[in-house]
Amino acid sequence: MTGDTPRPRAVVSVVAEPDRYGAVKGALSALGPDLPARLAAAKKVLIKPNFVSCRHPASATHVDASRAVLEYIMPHVRGEVVIAEGPALGEADEGFDAYGYRALAAEFGATLVDLNAAATTTLEVFDEEFRPLAVRVARPVLESDFRIAVGPPKTHDAVIVTLSIKNMVMGAVVRTGEAMADGDDKWAMHRGYRAMNVNLFLVARAVWPHLGVVDGHEAMEGDGPIYGTPVPWGFTAASLDALALDYVVCKMMGVEPSRVGYLYYAARAGLGAFAEGDIETAGGGDPAALTRTLKLHSTARAQLEWRVGEEQLARLAVL
Repeated sequence: MTGDTPRPRAVVSVVAEPDRYGAVKGALSALGPDLPARLAAAKKVLIKPNFVSCRHPASATHVDASRAVLEYIMPHVRGEVVIAEGPALGEADEGFDAYGYRALAAEFGATLVDLNAAATTTLEVFDEEFRPLAVRVARPVLESDFRIAVGPPKTHDAVIVTLSIKNMVMGAVVRTGEAMADGDDKWAMHRGYRAMNVNLFLVARAVWPHLGVVDGHEAMEGDGPIYGTPVPWGFTAASLDALALDYVVCKMMGVEPSRVGYLYYAARAGLGAFAEGDIETAGGGDPAALTRTLKLHSTARAQLEWRVGEEQLARLAVL
């Protein structure tokens, strides 16, 4: 192989289907034979839904999306399957009960894991002055050899959008104190727009999703990721390249992906495809036809001020 050999294009499947379950199954099937092969080789598969809050169902991953993922993967998996989450607001057990995940796990023989109560490993991020700051990351996420992020597309109150990559990262960073207060490692990630985007990228490198599933049956716009407005949409997108997936869905939300800081840093680091010429779509859905411009968070203009100078990035050895 020479340096002139073209890199294979990332595949993002997009299925437009009014039935959530059918759309998720269709999007996974459209990814082709590579997905079953990778599942069969995995010793521990981790499914990460999004329970940012255990008391606001519109902010959470619908159980039927996770059911469709389990229905698809189980015939191919030979290892352990866990469903894991570490909510920002509420307790994992509360979310597992409220959102139907306890029954789901029993149905498929999966294990439920509260990431906020798991053993941890410390990773280094930064505070708002870019001084080193330690946060604890759940070992079950780090130690899984096939991580699946499943969640809805939502606008966000600090980093414009939350899709597959951020879903995995913020569940993996454990809540260690009072929710969203000093002493909480999840809250420690939120050290201003500049540092937070860098921090998300730094943790993402360690807990990168091997499969991303964005359940766009319903999105959230406005003051997400918890208190926004539900928006019916009717699609699912999936990919073995989480960055390519988030790129495509970002565009579908009416957001230029390069304006989302943590995605920009991931692209600079070469973690996935981040250009239309490097991505092909499957599944029959047309991203352009499905695009709708979602209303962003009320602080979106300020959120866009996330860029860190090149000299500072070099000094911090971020990239």
